[in-house]
Amino acid sequence: MQPRLSVVVPIYNVEEFLEECLESIAGQTMDGPGLTGGPEARGGLECILVDDGSTDGSPRIAREFAAKDPRFVYVRQRNAGLSAARNTGVRKASPTAEFLTFVDSDDVVPHDAYGRMIASLDATGSDFASGNVWRLNERGRSQAWQYKWLTEARTSTHISEDLDLLADRVAWNKVFRRAFWDRHRFTFPEGKLYEDTPVMIPAHFLAGSVDVLSDHVYYWRVREGSITRRRTDVKGVRDRIAACAHVSGFLARHAPQMKKTYDASCLRDDFVYFLEGLPMGGPEYRTAFLTDTAAFLRRADPAVLAELPVDLRVKWQLVREARTAELIELLAFERANGTAFHVRGKVRRRAAYPGVDALPEKVARIGRGELPTVARVSEARWDAGGKLRISGYAYVRNMEATRPGHSVKAGLLKAAHSRGKFRRVPTRTVAAPQATENSRQRLHCYDLSGFEMTVDPEQLKTGGRWQPGNWLFGLVVAGHGMVRRTALRATEGASAQSVVRELDDGLRLVLGYSKGRLVLRIQEYAARVDAHRRDGDDVVLSGTLPGRLRPKALRLTHAATKTDFDHPVRHTGDRFEVRVRLADLEDVAPTPHLAPKEVEPPHGDRWQANLVLPDGTLKSLAATLDLPPGRYASRAGRELCATANDQGRLVVELTRQPVADRVTWGADGTLAVEGTLAPASWHEPELVLRHSGRDEELTVPTEQDGDRFRAVVAPGGGALREGRWYAFLRDTAGSSGEGPAPARADDGVPVRLLASASATLPLHHTVQGREFTVDRRFGDRLFVEAGSVLPRSERGAYRRHRLRTVHYPSRRRLPLLDSVLYFDGDSPRAVHEELVRRGTDVDHLWVTHDQQTHVPAGAKGVEEHSADWYDALARCRRIVTAGHLPDFFERREGQTVVQTWNGAPLKRIGTDLTDTLYADHGHLDALPKLSRQWDVLISPNRFSTPHLGRALAYEGEVLEAGSPRNDVLFTEDRDKVAARVRDELGIAPDKRIVLYAPTYRDHLAYSPGRFRYEPALDFRAAESVLGDDHVLLVRKHPLTSGRLPGARAPFVRDVSSHPRAAELLLLADVLVTDYSSLMFDFAHTGRPMLFHAYDLEHYRDTVRGFYLDFETRAPGPLLASTHEVVEALRDLDAITSRHADAYAAFREAYCDLDDGRAAARVAERLMR
Repeated sequence: MQPRLSVVVPIYNVEEFLEECLESIAGQTMDGPGLTGGPEARGGLECILVDDGSTDGSPRIAREFAAKDPRFVYVRQRNAGLSAARNTGVRKASPTAEFLTFVDSDDVVPHDAYGRMIASLDATGSDFASGNVWRLNERGRSQAWQYKWLTEARTSTHISEDLDLLADRVAWNKVFRRAFWDRHRFTFPEGKLYEDTPVMIPAHFLAGSVDVLSDHVYYWRVREGSITRRRTDVKGVRDRIAACAHVSGFLARHAPQMKKTYDASCLRDDFVYFLEGLPMGGPEYRTAFLTDTAAFLRRADPAVLAELPVDLRVKWQLVREARTAELIELLAFERANGTAFHVRGKVRRRAAYPGVDALPEKVARIGRGELPTVARVSEARWDAGGKLRISGYAYVRNMEATRPGHSVKAGLLKAAHSRGKFRRVPTRTVAAPQATENSRQRLHCYDLSGFEMTVDPEQLKTGGRWQPGNWLFGLVVAGHGMVRRTALRATEGASAQSVVRELDDGLRLVLGYSKGRLVLRIQEYAARVDAHRRDGDDVVLSGTLPGRLRPKALRLTHAATKTDFDHPVRHTGDRFEVRVRLADLEDVAPTPHLAPKEVEPPHGDRWQANLVLPDGTLKSLAATLDLPPGRYASRAGRELCATANDQGRLVVELTRQPVADRVTWGADGTLAVEGTLAPASWHEPELVLRHSGRDEELTVPTEQDGDRFRAVVAPGGGALREGRWYAFLRDTAGSSGEGPAPARADDGVPVRLLASASATLPLHHTVQGREFTVDRRFGDRLFVEAGSVLPRSERGAYRRHRLRTVHYPSRRRLPLLDSVLYFDGDSPRAVHEELVRRGTDVDHLWVTHDQQTHVPAGAKGVEEHSADWYDALARCRRIVTAGHLPDFFERREGQTVVQTWNGAPLKRIGTDLTDTLYADHGHLDALPKLSRQWDVLISPNRFSTPHLGRALAYEGEVLEAGSPRNDVLFTEDRDKVAARVRDELGIAPDKRIVLYAPTYRDHLAYSPGRFRYEPALDFRAAESVLGDDHVLLVRKHPLTSGRLPGARAPFVRDVSSHPRAAELLLLADVLVTDYSSLMFDFAHTGRPMLFHAYDLEHYRDTVRGFYLDFETRAPGPLLASTHEVVEALRDLDAITSRHADAYAAFREAYCDLDDGRAAARVAERLMR
């Protein structure tokens, strides 16, 4: 059969993702003649796999796929780049196929994407169709920012009439008519990065019309190593600018009226990604960017800057004037402060930025829209008297709110569909220090921007009666000579949820959001469910009929299968009853999870519930807020639950999802979570609290009593660190119900909140100095927010800046104190112990972080960024640190700073990373200043001395003392220490202890200086072989965070929080690491080491590199897989024997200074 669609897939070293990509193409469900993607009509689609010289396992995967599915054709060529591979694919594709599309081989295509796009083209005759895009990473999916404008479909449109399409610049979310492609002889520019733009924008202009689908048609995977993600790559920036310049030239010739608009879009979007990389980029990158963008600006219309917001006008003006130092300072400022700037002038206002000198007035002038109003709702609830209480904050951005007159507020309610119908809402100004904190900038204080509104619903009656309709909240904000009217919005999208209050006569008030704006709805319902029960094979729903309408049926609709069931409604006075046959719903196949594995699957099969009125129209069905779930089932894991959602509407679903109906704080600071579940679906559940940013977990056992569960969490004392912790229930006994375990079973199932329980939130409670808040997001998902341990007066960028610039300098003028300040680390701990052992008469202060730091006996904790911390930096006579001190710190006369560093360097650091992909030149430029803060640098061995001095740009005193953290390895009581730690961890004496201590990966950074833990070792596979007689202790690098997938006690123990790594080294029988400096320390024990070097070539050649020939000098085998690690552990004696000579040579070369007295030598230098 002749294919209608040709799919071109260029392939280069994507073995990890290729199979999923190809499966998504093979599984396309394309309705219509010749379009079915399944095996019964394989001719509807062809897929050309162009292997661009891959060197990994990608060719094998592609060949096997082509062998089993004749629609797939495998082609191999020498490596020539993405464009060349795409062009080859077009040439190899069937020239008579009607349509053509492209897929990148690490991405995923939704199962019906091509069917939807081709159906649109068949209906309109347009030249190509484009669609919305998901951004996909290991944490899930999110809307691709490039397509946030795409909120509704646009058919038969054109870029000349729809300027949003200037942002539609990629090839892979489109289906082209092959005749259109060939007629214009499109080819991708070979040898270039960012090859899509020079083809896609001209295609938009040359098309007669295009269709744009608002539904998502593509999953764009954002991963390390992708050629489009290398922000500071010189070739990348040059190719991107050249691609935009090419399109700009095309428009100058073919659509000159559009050139200015396109050029402005480049300066607003395309170039900004690289502009923001300037502080990180090296000299060559900075030169390339500034030279090429300046040339682009010279060719652009001089008035193009006027179309940009003020922050971009300022930055591009600095580029034009080659004011590089000021530009980099401004970019570094914005990275920490967002769009903050000073406002100068009272009438003709202009922006002023720290570190930026005078600018032309037309560049810095601020338009009205560039001082937007921020108005956010923090909390909303109905009080006992039936009034609505709303609190939040509102201010004009970049204008102070430190006095009552800076932010005078008046609340309004406007009828949505009645012009001129307003109600005033009593509103008063209150303090809201969280407004300043949440603004995340250091220039402005918004502490008096808070408001409290009180809404009496009785004021909304018309003629003494409630009239269904919507009332929109507004706020008038006056101050600084301005009056602004603004809508009230949620603090974040996930908090845009509803609060319900019941009225009489079939009416209710629902406070919620519409298009992001706060709205109060007066809603009328025809029926409300208030009870349900099981009667044989049926579930009976019953409730009230407050009005005259008498529905004839309840329609339950399963959207995925387009299945409807109509169940007759029986009326008795003002009551009704509906019988739902349970088997009808259970027999409908569950909605398959067709999204990529990274996307959270649905946790139930939802049926839309609507009343069928006598005239055939449909109306939603209400439910009481306290309606219990019910949980009726004949099959485990598929219970029918009927509850109210956060809007008070009936939700009917087949699910095993737990529902919490009671959440309370105890007097002892514990949090009790209680709710319902089905015993048949849950065997040994545990409550899991998972940090939304760090992906770390706290697990708590649950008590189960029939269909009830209860779990008690003790969040204080650092158990929950700062941030948001979502609640899940996870079955420790494995999957429940029929069939295989669900996708991402280890994640657990989110805990929902019953609507009546949601109405009691938020709940605030302070435990051991930290405020905790229980609340919900996404309508009904339970979470616990752990606040900062700092007081309000010390939180946030603004107050931190004040402490740094006002408090710290003032404290430096006071006399020094005879105190030692320690920044946490194993070597500082050893120095502290030595000083205590000697009885040195000094005070010991220990820097703590978020209640996660173990403060040693005899020391006083000082929380990082607190006023006491700034005071200690200013006044302590001695400071011991194992890492960089804050950049503002200036060593005073009489202060002594000892830098112990973090052990011997195996991987390259500091200035030795200058030419690597992940070098941050902003940090490298600061190294000379940072290293001048120290009096002495401690070298752990003679091998490290030259490397540390050079890499850290340090020219001062170096003390070759050895590593203080290793002293414990030489003490006479080291066996007692090891026995104590074994006992603390509860490890049986007959177990071999394996310490697994991997380092971090630069390419897995999720924020500056923080990295995602990579689950490279398969814990389940290791447990299956070693579980009987081994224990695996896992110590993540201090800069990494994340769960340990597949880890189960007692085989796996997470010891990342143990305060002394050296104690774990004493305990371990064998060390498994990759490239961690712990290898130098562990070598002192003489015990075997195994190296899980699964990414050796990538780490060595691309990420970091080493200071020694790791492959020849490693004191143990280099192992590429979990299987190899496990086999080595099973044959450890033979492995040890084979590597005995290498081990001895390693110890001789790198263990030359440690003798158990390093801390003593450092202490003597410190106290000198």
